[in-house]
Amino acid sequence: MSTPKRRLSALVLPLLCLLWLGLWSLPAQAQETAFQLQQYRPLGDPYGMLHTQSGRNLGQWKYLVGVMFNYGNRPLTFRGPNSSDITPVMDHQFAVDVIGGIGFTDWFDLYISVPMTLYQVGTIPNNNLFPASIRGNDLSGFAFSDIKVHLKFQALREKKHFLNLAFQAYLGIPSGDTSKMNGEGPMTFGVAALLNKQISFVNIGLNFGYRFLPATQLVNLNINHELFYALGLGFRLARPFEFLMDLSGSTAISESTSVLTSPLELFVGGRIMPLGYRDLSIKFGAAIGLTSGYGAPRFRAIFGVVWAPKEHDKDKDGIVDEQDRCPTVKGPRENQGCPWPDTDGDGLTDNIDKCPKVKGPKENNGCPWPDTDGDGLTDNIDKCPKVKGPKENNGCPWPDTDGDGLTDNIDKCPKVKGPKENKGCPWPDTDGDGLTDNIDKCPKVKGPKENNGCPDTDVDKDGIVDRLDKCKFVKGLPNTKDPSKHGCPKVILVKVTQKEIVILQKIQFRTGSSRILRKSFPILDQVVNVMNSQSKIKVLIEGHTDNIGGKRYNLGLSKRRAASVRRYLIKKGINKDRLQSEGFGMGKPLVPNTSRKNRAKNRRVQFKVIMDKTK
Repeated sequence: MSTPKRRLSALVLPLLCLLWLGLWSLPAQAQETAFQLQQYRPLGDPYGMLHTQSGRNLGQWKYLVGVMFNYGNRPLTFRGPNSSDITPVMDHQFAVDVIGGIGFTDWFDLYISVPMTLYQVGTIPNNNLFPASIRGNDLSGFAFSDIKVHLKFQALREKKHFLNLAFQAYLGIPSGDTSKMNGEGPMTFGVAALLNKQISFVNIGLNFGYRFLPATQLVNLNINHELFYALGLGFRLARPFEFLMDLSGSTAISESTSVLTSPLELFVGGRIMPLGYRDLSIKFGAAIGLTSGYGAPRFRAIFGVVWAPKEHDKDKDGIVDEQDRCPTVKGPRENQGCPWPDTDGDGLTDNIDKCPKVKGPKENNGCPWPDTDGDGLTDNIDKCPKVKGPKENNGCPWPDTDGDGLTDNIDKCPKVKGPKENKGCPWPDTDGDGLTDNIDKCPKVKGPKENNGCPDTDVDKDGIVDRLDKCKFVKGLPNTKDPSKHGCPKVILVKVTQKEIVILQKIQFRTGSSRILRKSFPILDQVVNVMNSQSKIKVLIEGHTDNIGGKRYNLGLSKRRAASVRRYLIKKGINKDRLQSEGFGMGKPLVPNTSRKNRAKNRRVQFKVIMDKTK
């Protein structure tokens, strides 16, 4: 069996030969039109995308033939000294690549691509930008391009090494028409690394490589050595269809490397497999040039057909479909690829089942053990074979000693009657408050029945328990005359909702000032009571004004008043981290500022609850 080291050594000699031929044939001086304008260079890879190749090989003695057509609109334009001075050189280019490939081993392939331009339309402009020798040259018509011979060597396989990795080298044979920008002159040479990884229905491909090209100079376009790269994605959306995307480009390495020497295209399209697998694939798509680099058209259309026949083993049982009597279901070779049946469904196939029509355990060669009492335990393991009983008791029934309807195996108090809800035990009264634990909300602490067994709380510490306190967050007094005010202060100035501490009287300030008038202190003191009784809430103090006065003045006044209220609450012992203040000026009126009464409503301070962990 070949190893990666042997494969690599077998590839070194042809790679060196290709490199030597490429270097030997390079010209000494740059030529004016000796370059390959066509940037779309497909190889028909059945596992690749529109332009990105995969790291997989065809397989030994597997072959590939295909033809790929593409049309490019304006693949070459030049810009003059002014960025707006755009000179078209090639308007249209309709090309075809005839491709053939064969795998000599399972890791080494040989490809030949014959590209040609079926028809193109273009003219070298009669412009001082261009050398006098080529001005006005007609580029239109048919032109051969350089034939390319590719060697592809697969180094890593996804099943063994997480991803597919191949190395590729090519030799460009000078068969193209250099006068029509369809050939690169002498022989050329290139190498590339090809990777891909299949993740579920997504195929990810990455190519990067180097081309050794003859020097070419045309106006401000300088081409010599070139790096090329491609990133592709394939999405298997349905069995016969795959959605494809590619980002493909190259960069010429020279002293004047620029966007003109860096074509970049975005491809979008798909692959249809009419036969349901990759033997026959039809590719189609479109691309746009993302840069103004040479060969990157404004628009490109692609269509092609590839035939790459393979051996197929749909059920992966090691028997090719042509020889498999059940090609979609795994089966042994002894049964011509079909699985042995299991007529009785006991896990033993009929070829080894002694009772193939009746279920039975493997220990009895597929024949059933008898079950005299019908309790689901065969007599060979049933300790009470004539009386039904559960498996947990080896086929014997469980007793119920206390007769409470629960058998002893699930009764936690098997000698004392108790309800099923307490697993057969009577309910206890842990805290001895006269309520059993099943109805006591605080089973470990004594409390009155009126409070469901929990001790009474007094949040506002006014001596009146919360269940009787009508104002449980504000200190108050007993009120025997009016029970609806029991536990409330003489004058109720605040009430508490889930979102706000609502003050029932307005907080008064000196006119045009943030100083709080003393008559508003009782209101704020009740707010302090609420925050002390609800120690986990935080409050946003909002200041608001009417529309009398300037917007900036009112905004500042509202901020100062809100901050003044915050300082008062802090002085009264409220932690500053629980208080925020903000002024909104005239920006959030409660009612339109159309009357004195409405403006009075809009001059206000509000206490919004911004966090409440007591819920």
